[in-house]
Amino acid sequence: MSQAKSGFGHQDDPSGKGMHQGRSPRGPGLNCQGWHQEAALRMLMNSLDPEVAEKPGELIACGATGKVLRNWESYQATVEALKALKGEETLLVQSGRPIGVLKTRRDAPRVIISDTTVGNLPTSDTLDQIEQREVLKPAAADPGSWTYVGTQQNLPIAFQTFGAVAQKYFRDDLTGRLIVSGGMGAAGGALPLAAVMLGATFLGIEVDGERIRRRIRAGYCDYCVNTLDEALRILKNAVRQKQGVAVGLVGNCAEVVPELASRGVLPDILTDQTSAHDLLNGYVPAGLNAEDADALRRENPQDYMSRSRNSIARHFEGMLALQKLGSIVFKFGNNLGAAAEQYGVAGAASAFPDFAGTYLRALLSAGLAPIRWVALSGEPGDIRRFDELALELFPGDLPLARWIQLAGKYVGFQGLPARVCWMDQETRIQLAERLNSLVAYGTLKAPFVIAFEQAITNHQISARAQPDRVEGKWHSPGDWPAMEALVDAASGTSWASLKCETSYALATMALVADGAPKAAKSLAHALKRGYARKFIHLGTQRSQ
Repeated sequence: MSQAKSGFGHQDDPSGKGMHQGRSPRGPGLNCQGWHQEAALRMLMNSLDPEVAEKPGELIACGATGKVLRNWESYQATVEALKALKGEETLLVQSGRPIGVLKTRRDAPRVIISDTTVGNLPTSDTLDQIEQREVLKPAAADPGSWTYVGTQQNLPIAFQTFGAVAQKYFRDDLTGRLIVSGGMGAAGGALPLAAVMLGATFLGIEVDGERIRRRIRAGYCDYCVNTLDEALRILKNAVRQKQGVAVGLVGNCAEVVPELASRGVLPDILTDQTSAHDLLNGYVPAGLNAEDADALRRENPQDYMSRSRNSIARHFEGMLALQKLGSIVFKFGNNLGAAAEQYGVAGAASAFPDFAGTYLRALLSAGLAPIRWVALSGEPGDIRRFDELALELFPGDLPLARWIQLAGKYVGFQGLPARVCWMDQETRIQLAERLNSLVAYGTLKAPFVIAFEQAITNHQISARAQPDRVEGKWHSPGDWPAMEALVDAASGTSWASLKCETSYALATMALVADGAPKAAKSLAHALKRGYARKFIHLGTQRSQ
C-alpha cells in the first residue's frame, strides 16, 4: 500500500495512526478530478477533524465504536482512490474498506458505501426493537457515511425536543427551569447548549471528565465540576437569576440520579443520553472512572457486563423516583428503558414516553427533517451567506428564522463550517437550487454538500405487506430499505451510504451543489426522494 501524498497524511508513519492529524482541505482548488469526488474526500477527512471526531486517532467519529473506516490502511487506500476516481466511475466501500471501482456514468453516484448484504436484515427482537418499535423518529448519524459534522449535528433535534416540552408543560418558557441528563458524548453533548439556547439551566452527568471539557472548548457547556454540591450551588444561583447556564458533573448516573431523588432535588425535565445501547463498549458502571472502565473491558468483559446491568437498574430506578416526584421524563433513543427492563426493572421499557413520538411527531409528519449544509470552502462567510439566503427566501418561516438567528449567536463551527436546520421538502429544494446558482456566480467560494438520513426499523418493515412477486421474483420485506436506498442513490446523489443493523436500515444521501446547470435538476430530484417522504410513509404505515 503506497503512502498518501503530502497534505493528506504523514509519510513517515508506517503505522498509519498519525495520518490524519489536521483538517480537511479548504478553498476552491481541487485535489480530485471533480467536485463530487472532492466533496466526498473533504467530508471523509472532516469526519476525523479533531474538532469533529470523538477519537480521531482511532478513526472513531462518534459514539464508542462509530468508525469512519475499518483501519488506517483502508483510510489511506480510500483517499488515494478518491483522488484518482474519474467522472464516469463509482467507488464501492464495503464494511469500512474500499473494495473496487466500477465503470458507471456521470449521473451515477461517485461513491456507494454499504456495511450489509442486500436483504440480510435479521428480524428477531433485540433491545433496539423493544425500545424503538412503532416509533417515528429522526434517523441517527452514521459515521461511516462521511457526512458527520460533530456535536452540532444533534443540536437541532435536542433544541426542538426541549422546545416542544416547554410548549406542552411550561407555557413555552424554560427560563428558570432545570434540565438534567446523563451522558455528554457526541449526542448528549448537544443537550446543554440546546437547553441554554432556550433559557434553561442544565446539569449533565458524565463519567469522563475529558468529554465535558471537550464540550466546554466547543462552547456547548459552561462549567466542569467534580461534586454534586458544587454543581447544585452553580445551578441554584442560575435558576434564581433566571440565567441559562450548563454544568457538566464528573460522576455516574447510577449514583447521582438516585442521590438527586433522595435529596429532593427535582429537575423540571429529565432524560438520558448515556450509551445504554452498548453495555460493554459504551455504558460505564458505577464505581469506575473512564480509565478503569477501559481496563476492565479488556481484562474481564463478563464482570464489566454484570456491573453495567446492576448500574442500569439503579440508574433507571432513580429516574422513576424523580418522575414520581414530578419531573417530566422521556427517553432520548438510547435504549435505557429496554436495558433496564431486561435486567430487572419491571415495566421499564414503557415507563417513559419516547422523545420523537411524543414531541417531534408533528414536525416529522409535516415532512420536516434536520438537513446538513456544509461549506466545502471552509469559509464561515459562506455559511453566513447561507443564513442570509434562507432568511431572504422564507421570511414567513418563523421557526426557521428563529433557529438561524440563535445558531448564528450560539453555535461555533466544528471542522468545515456547517449549518443543520429542520426544513420541509420545498424549502430545502428552493434553497439548494439558489445555493447552486450562487456557487455558479462565484458568490460562494466553493460548492456546498447537502446531507440527510432516512431510516426504516425492522418492526416497520415486518409490518408491511407480505413479500411481493415482482417480475417473477420474490422479494422479502427485508429487501425494501436496501432497494429503496439504491433507488435514491441513483436519483441525483453524489454519494450514498447504506447501513443495516439488527433493528433498522439507515441510508444517508449526500448531494453536491457545484454550480453546474445540471446540478439544480439533480438536487431537486434527489431531495424530493428523501427523508420526509420516508417518514410520511412510516407515519401512515404506523396508523394502519
